[in-house]
Amino acid sequence: MELNQDQLALIGLLLERKQMYYRLAYSLVGNEADALDAIAQMTLQVVEKIHTLRSNDAFIAWSKKILVNVCREYWRRNPKTLPLDEALGAGGVGEGAGGLAPEDEIVIRQSVARLPEIHREVVYLRFYLDYEYKDIAQLLDVPEGTVKSRLNRALESLREQMGGALYG
Repeated sequence: MELNQDQLALIGLLLERKQMYYRLAYSLVGNEADALDAIAQMTLQVVEKIHTLRSNDAFIAWSKKILVNVCREYWRRNPKTLPLDEALGAGGVGEGAGGLAPEDEIVIRQSVARLPEIHREVVYLRFYLDYEYKDIAQLLDVPEGTVKSRLNRALESLREQMGGALYG
């Protein structure tokens, strides 16, 4: 398959924005090796499917959706996988990281890892990557109201798991 100049430029954009893709993948799969594998798989899929892209302006959103789908497949193959030592490095854990003590961060990450996939992904995207509701909706290809309801259910589940300790 031969790529034209525009397509090659878009592939170059992947390299320019590699940190953004890495943060997204890492927050969704929970460790460096799997995040890098997800990015590699996404890159292959982007190259294979770039001819289906309808607008160059949509490239970033389109490639992020591919990455999210690759990460979803990872979750299906590896349910409830979030190694603690890797998870601790993901969010800058320590005193001052969101005001949480390291042991609280561990408990929260363990609880989030136990959530169903559809709830876990909105929690990661909203709270770990600070995406807006509309951006999450676009990325997951669902209505914004669905994002909000999934997030609400996830927070309720986290409150139950943590004995009501979440948010007071």
